[in-house]
Amino acid sequence: MNTTIIHKSKWFWAWQDDREEAWLGELSRQGLHLQHSGVFGQYTFFQGEPREYAYRLDFVTNARKNPDYYQLFRDAGWEHVGELGGWQYWRKAVQDGKEPEIFTDNASKIQKYQRLIGWLVIFFPIYVVLLTNNNRVIRNIGGVIGILYEIIFFVFFAVIIMLLFTMIKIMQRISVLKRK
Repeated sequence: MNTTIIHKSKWFWAWQDDREEAWLGELSRQGLHLQHSGVFGQYTFFQGEPREYAYRLDFVTNARKNPDYYQLFRDAGWEHVGELGGWQYWRKAVQDGKEPEIFTDNASKIQKYQRLIGWLVIFFPIYVVLLTNNNRVIRNIGGVIGILYEIIFFVFFAVIIMLLFTMIKIMQRISVLKRK
């Protein structure tokens, strides 16, 4: 079997999971089917016949430890396509023009985003500690090594800002779902 592999890059933020799902579905309609999702927005697709697939993402960090999680989705006809940092990628054929959902109510969607927020909250203090410790080191070191520490400081600072921004956007998403 000669399968053509295609690599694509596209960045999605954690609160844009619906856009990522739509993009993956559109590519399947063009004959590109997700094989693997990688870090920094790198995706691997295999080229095949155009198909109507619905892709859905769930956020569960310990899914591998829970075989019942996978079985629940398989029993409902979903195919597990991959995992990336806790994000679980699921695919199912569209039938009668209606895209299937893994979350049938807003409460379930809210729980997904709350799991994500919980995970981000764990990493936030770690980066703050690393940032403050790095700042103390910068003040005591000069020269080239001091410059490297300054670069590291700004990287940690940028990560903290991104984490805060992401948490705010996810909380906004939760707020919108609660109002529906």
